[in-house]
Amino acid sequence: MLKIGFIGAGWRAHGYIRVIQEFRHRMVVSGILAHSQERALELEKEFPGKVDTDLEDFMGRDHDFVMVLVPRKDVLHFIEELAKKGIPVLSETPPGDGIAELNRCYEVKEKYGAKIQVAEQYFLRPYYQGIFRMIREGRLGKISSMEIAMIHDYHAMSIMRRTFGITYENCVVDAKGYSFPVHYHCGREGLHGEQPGNLVMNKRKRAEFAFENGQVGFYDFSDQQYFNYFRTRHLNIRGDLGEIWDYDMAFLGKDGLPVRGKILRDELGRYENLEGYGLRGLVCNGEILYEN
Repeated sequence: MLKIGFIGAGWRAHGYIRVIQEFRHRMVVSGILAHSQERALELEKEFPGKVDTDLEDFMGRDHDFVMVLVPRKDVLHFIEELAKKGIPVLSETPPGDGIAELNRCYEVKEKYGAKIQVAEQYFLRPYYQGIFRMIREGRLGKISSMEIAMIHDYHAMSIMRRTFGITYENCVVDAKGYSFPVHYHCGREGLHGEQPGNLVMNKRKRAEFAFENGQVGFYDFSDQQYFNYFRTRHLNIRGDLGEIWDYDMAFLGKDGLPVRGKILRDELGRYENLEGYGLRGLVCNGEILYEN
């Protein structure tokens, strides 16, 4: 039985906890560190006898590894304390606030021989895996540019670098921020329904990443884009032999003629399918790009 501890018990932590509860025959919550006594009392109702407010008490429990899911300004402190005790860590992204803290995190890893893994999930999602396969097979030719308006900050950079096939290459960044009003109606807590006049200032970042090899990435994202139904998400990848725009694709076929197609996510359980709920794979023009 895999024993998993949690430092932090917010929205992200509960997402992981729901997964653990689905696989309770293989893993269990071994302890939770709460930030206050009041929060600890709330968590005790769901996890009796497993909640601490003192870090030493929490680390004294039997953990196979600990997930650190707190604001980035606090992540490094907990990583270092866990490293001193030899407890493996799965950290929220990123494991530090700025370059100095990221360097310090590496120093901690080297000093204590610590096992530190940073959670980065987007490149493993079926949509991106299918796209990466098409790129590896040369369907789009050499990738010259892309525009990503789907995920924020470092997550977008992870997808951008993998799409371009680069790692630590330097780039010149030109960026600017804007604010625009939008009606707020949906968030982590779900839909709010009709709330006339509930406007917020939607902060939007636009940036250009010009890499030394000539590839250029365009980044566009706002803080309302994940949940707001009026602020959609997009991905555009351009190569000399083809292009992807969201779920549409065009590329040069084997006979030298253009081919147009749709990238489809094939899900079980839809339209009275009785195999169960889940993802079968990603398909374009009848060809499986990703198989679950």
